[in-house]
Amino acid sequence: MLQIIVTIILYLIMVIPVGIYVYHIAAGKHTFADPVLDRVDGIIYKACGIKPQVGMNWKKYALSLVATNGVMMLLGYIILRIQSIALFNPNGIGSMEEALSFNTIISFMTNTNLQHYSGESGLSYLSQMLVIIFMMFVSAASGYAACVAFIRGLAGKTKDNVGNFFADLVR
Repeated sequence: MLQIIVTIILYLIMVIPVGIYVYHIAAGKHTFADPVLDRVDGIIYKACGIKPQVGMNWKKYALSLVATNGVMMLLGYIILRIQSIALFNPNGIGSMEEALSFNTIISFMTNTNLQHYSGESGLSYLSQMLVIIFMMFVSAASGYAACVAFIRGLAGKTKDNVGNFFADLVR
C-alpha cells in the first residue's frame, strides 16, 4: 500500500513540470534542456537532411508519417527474416517465420508490443537491438508526433503548416 501511495505522490509532483516541458517542446519554445539537446538535434537534422523550420501541410505530414513507418516496418521485417545470417548472432538463432515476423513488427510499430516468441532464444542480439528496442522508441515518438500535429490542426491557426514530421519525430 505504501508503494502505491508513494508512486501516486511522485506522479502528482512530476505531472505539471513534465507537462510544461512537453508543451514547450511541441510549441517550439525554449526549454532548460535546449543548450544540450539542440546540439544533438542539429546533428541528427544535418545527418538526415531535415530542415526543421520548413513546415508541412497535413497531407504531406500524414504521408511522411505513413511512409516513414512503412519503411521502418519493412526494414524490421527483413532483419527478423534474415537474423540467422546477420551479425551479432553468436547463439545461432534461426530466422523467424513469415507470420511471426509480420506479427512482431506490426505489434511493435503500433506500440502494442505483442510477443509470441521466447526472448533471447527467438531473437538474435542484432534483432533485439535494431528491431525491438528501436521500434519501442520510434513507435512512441511517431505517435507523439501524430498527436502534436493533430493538436496543432485543432488549434486551427493554419492547415498549411502543422509542423514538420521529421523534426517532431526527432524531438
